[in-house]
Amino acid sequence: MSGADRARRRRAAPLRAGGLLLGALASALGCPGPPEVPVPPARKPAGAAVLPGCKDSGCSQAGALLAAARAFSDVRHDYLLDTSSAMVPGRGLSRSAAGAFSPVGLACARPKAEPAAPAVTGAPGAAAAPAAQTVAAIPAATAAPGAPAPAPGERAIDFRYVGIAVDSVLVGADVDLPAYFSAGGTLHRRRLRLVAMALVADEDPQFFEPTESVVPAAAGGCACGRATHFIGAVKRGAMVAYETDVTAGEAHGTALGLFKARLEAGDRRVTMTSVGELAIEGVEGAPVAGAKGGGQAFGALRMEVKKAVPLAYAIYPVADVCRFSLAEPEIAPLPVDLGVVPYGATGTAQALITNRAQVDVRVTHGERTVEVPAHGSAELAFSWTPEGATAGCERQTRRDTFVVQPKDASAPVVPRERAVVVPLQVTTGMPTFSKHEPIATETGRSPDYGRASVDWTCPAGYVVEQCEPQLASCLSSTGSCSAEGYRLTAEATADGRGCAFRCTGPSSTIWGDHGCSYTAAMVCRLGCN
Repeated sequence: MSGADRARRRRAAPLRAGGLLLGALASALGCPGPPEVPVPPARKPAGAAVLPGCKDSGCSQAGALLAAARAFSDVRHDYLLDTSSAMVPGRGLSRSAAGAFSPVGLACARPKAEPAAPAVTGAPGAAAAPAAQTVAAIPAATAAPGAPAPAPGERAIDFRYVGIAVDSVLVGADVDLPAYFSAGGTLHRRRLRLVAMALVADEDPQFFEPTESVVPAAAGGCACGRATHFIGAVKRGAMVAYETDVTAGEAHGTALGLFKARLEAGDRRVTMTSVGELAIEGVEGAPVAGAKGGGQAFGALRMEVKKAVPLAYAIYPVADVCRFSLAEPEIAPLPVDLGVVPYGATGTAQALITNRAQVDVRVTHGERTVEVPAHGSAELAFSWTPEGATAGCERQTRRDTFVVQPKDASAPVVPRERAVVVPLQVTTGMPTFSKHEPIATETGRSPDYGRASVDWTCPAGYVVEQCEPQLASCLSSTGSCSAEGYRLTAEATADGRGCAFRCTGPSSTIWGDHGCSYTAAMVCRLGCN
């Protein structure tokens, strides 16, 4: 099936459902003006499993996600959650100052059919890149040495996110709740979600072109009625969400603060919803180690999409389909994870940059410049040398930036250039942890050899690299600890996370002194999962 056929099927399938949904919503609200979209469903959506409310330890994962959300504070992308696939790609949306979206009765964009010819530099109606230039073809997970590669059959992930959604709009790591409620609207209810989600790589990325409703604007650029954005292509993935409804009278402070209070109180209004099948590792329990100076400190968070379903729609500004728009490029994966990199070492990961503009562009990152054709893709490497002094697995985040400009400097694009922020994540810590300590029995005819037996454990996030007895001395005729009944051993524990030191020797009841002494030495290396 061609890309054009797929685009037609995507447009046609949800059309009636989308129209019925918006009509029903407008009737239910009973007020003039367009409804916000999408409104949380009264019943569980198709393909979602709603689990019992939180109680006792049932929400331990939710508490860990509250902490992990801070590491995703720089991860931003406009998505609308919709598990029913009822939206129509290209439909216009109006975004309020508070971030809520309302439908506009215009189609501002339509999926662009795949052309037969390659892209032409600087042409406003430039052709899309060949289908081979897709995210799925880039082994992003293997680019970072410390990041585990997808297992056989596992889907590569383009987008990972832990944070807050109000109704169905992803709003970031946290948000002030009062801004999302109308003044005095005490019965106005919103659904608050603490979301952990992953979207899989799009094997057939969709680009859009303007419809007849898009016209030149008096101030420059273009306009599509009241629309500020339009609905993009459906994205597949999986999600775990902790949900609770909030009225305007309850909306005080931040979303994370409200979630924390309800979870600690065992509030049964908090329920868990699972869409698709998402496995999450690294969120159980408290953060592994603390970072100085208020920095992030979390163990590595790994998501695996075991079953991908339609989950969300990308949202793009109307300006992106203007004839001479320099649209912001897509980045995958997001955030860019460099894996496990010890302090002082340099980690590097590859990301795929997809040019959504209709002109060829030049991407500059540091000293490297890459040319990307219209609707084409290119790889870009990101490096980072983390620093710190934590004996444990520490999750650090930072921002990197690259600049996008038109390849043809005379092209009349708006804006003239873009500085694109890329969130980076790394799991780090001290490269090694070492411990040395003198160990000895007392000297006597029958010494307590148990005093010369010790068991040590590496700090959390480390695995043992060396167990060694140093400066050993036993009361044999030669001073050796491997003769005349003496035996000194140092072995790694069965789980590989510590050392067991043992010294045994002779005893007597009439004459002679016995005993042993040594310095136990253990070296552990960083081994975060």
